[in-house]
Amino acid sequence: MAGRSDVPRLRLYCSEHAHSSIEKGALTLGVGLEGIKKIPVNDRFEMISEKLDEAITQDLKSGWKPFCIVATVGTTSTTSVDPVEEIAAICAKYNLWLHVDAAYAGVTAMIPEMKWISKGWERADSIVINPHKWMFTPMDLSVYFTRKPEILKQAFSLVPEYLKTTLDTEVENLMDYGIQLGRRFRSLKLWFIIRYFGVEGLVSRIKAHIELAQEIAKWIDDEKDFERMAPVPFSTICFRYNPGNKPDDELNKLNEKLLEDINASGKIFLSHTKLNGKFVIRLTIGSIRHERKHILEAREVIKKSIRNVK
Repeated sequence: MAGRSDVPRLRLYCSEHAHSSIEKGALTLGVGLEGIKKIPVNDRFEMISEKLDEAITQDLKSGWKPFCIVATVGTTSTTSVDPVEEIAAICAKYNLWLHVDAAYAGVTAMIPEMKWISKGWERADSIVINPHKWMFTPMDLSVYFTRKPEILKQAFSLVPEYLKTTLDTEVENLMDYGIQLGRRFRSLKLWFIIRYFGVEGLVSRIKAHIELAQEIAKWIDDEKDFERMAPVPFSTICFRYNPGNKPDDELNKLNEKLLEDINASGKIFLSHTKLNGKFVIRLTIGSIRHERKHILEAREVIKKSIRNVK
């Protein structure tokens, strides 16, 4: 897509909390980082659809060619959910491709109480879910859905003589639908997971993780020296240690030190992110072996580490 006089400057839109894989995809296409416009989010870290519409209108006036919007269901930092239905309406308005990135949270659509996350998915052109994130499947495995496979084939199919066979008209060759020519038999391990646990078994385990996350979130909310930094719709809790009225730069250093001490314990491993310039600790529940005893242990490890960094 780069350096072609017959192609206008292309623009892709996503929230400022979208995964970095979106940017890597733009680099792979040749659209470049300049071709990505990140849309502001609200106080729940969800894309603001009005800002999206404004950005597209302005780009059209400035000579850009909008072509795709990525809506995230379960962002990496906070697991926030973009308003897919509103974004789908904008895609229809401007005739843009709608990609739903549900890599982490998409598996929760199996749970009856969580069906709300899939509102608007029927209007998506493509959806991705990664069972290796929260469906107990070994790395690596992504599930990709599209209702326009002919578009993928038009973009990627390139069949030289040495790859032609007499069965080309009878089977779907996956080399025609992506960058990879050859690939491993990844789907077999997912089949084993589904076959062994069944839908009910998967639902009960993922639902239990969400319940444990709510218990941790309540503990964070009840502790006077902790501050929860984002909503908890799934199984990731964002929080920080905030003892008293300290400036954010001091709190950032304190929480970074706290995270290092927690992980040095060797008993649990937590990660971090930054939200509005604030250093935030992230606790995620997602292992097939996670039980309530593990979150109780995590609480004790965190409390002990706080004593160490005071």
